[in-house]
Formats: sequence, structure tokens, C-alpha cells
Amino acid sequence: MARTKHTAKRGLSRPHRKRFQFTGSPIARRKAAATAAATPSRTVPGDTGGSSEDAHQGTQRQTEKRSRRSRPGVVALREIRRLQKLTKLLIPFAPFARLIREITGFYSREVTRWTPDAMLALQEAAECHLQAMFEDAYLCSIHAKRVTLMVKDIQLARRIGGKRHW
Repeated sequence: MARTKHTAKRGLSRPHRKRFQFTGSPIARRKAAATAAATPSRTVPGDTGGSSEDAHQGTQRQTEKRSRRSRPGVVALREIRRLQKLTKLLIPFAPFARLIREITGFYSREVTRWTPDAMLALQEAAECHLQAMFEDAYLCSIHAKRVTLMVKDIQLARRIGGKRHW
């Protein structure tokens, strides 16, 4: 006997059988069946029925695995650990370069160009300074028995830290 491909001609010759649903809770299945029975099915020319398939898809949407929500603060701590492992610079170069050119134009009309090495050194120094300032400010917030970093912590850290020379 030769192998032939069987084409799908469902619903024409035999009645459509109900599929058993073993997924989800019984309450979710009842709700899905109630919503499928309450909504009128649209008939499209050439459609062979399939209202139970729509109901089956509805229960699949309800019983799909939801993305797991993590507790508040867990994602923040994960991001902090990831950023602490990085060695690259965190401030994007183009906005930092625009800021440097703006500050330079404010203070001096003669200096208009920067070498890339000078910009890179300035960016590394700025990030080092900001990191140290945030560390001191966070220690101030911990001393005040808080976890949240506030503006007054940064102001206190700057006032206590004094002038920093490179």
C-alpha cells in the first residue's frame, strides 16, 4: 500500500468531538466554558465550526505560565551586583562630551577642542568622584537608619568630605 498524505477534512464527514482538558483548575475550566457559551460564535464562510477550539485556546491563555514576579528590591540588588562587576564606563561618551564642550565654552573661548584621551581621562575621574560621593552618601543614609538615599545624605557627604584633589 502506498503512503499518501491525508489532507485535513475535519467536520465534513464526521461530527466534531469534544476535547478533554486536563490542564488548569476546575474553576478556571468552568469560567472558560461559561465565557465560551455566553459569547456568540462568528461564522465565516468556509469555516467548519471550531467553537470548542476557541474555548480550548481561551483556557490555554488563562493557564499559560505567568512570568514570575520577584520581591521588591531583589532586582535592584541584582543590578547593583552586575554593575559592580563591570569595568567599563557607565556614563555614555557622547552626552558626556557634549557636557564637557558646554562647560568649556562657558569658561573659555580659546579652548574649543579636546583630544579623545583627555576626554576619557576626564570621564574616568568624574565617574570615580561620583562613585566615592555616592558611597559616602549611602553611609550617611545607613547612619540615619534608612535604606533610601536622599538629597540631604548627598549634601552631608559633600560637606563632610571637603575638597577632593585629584
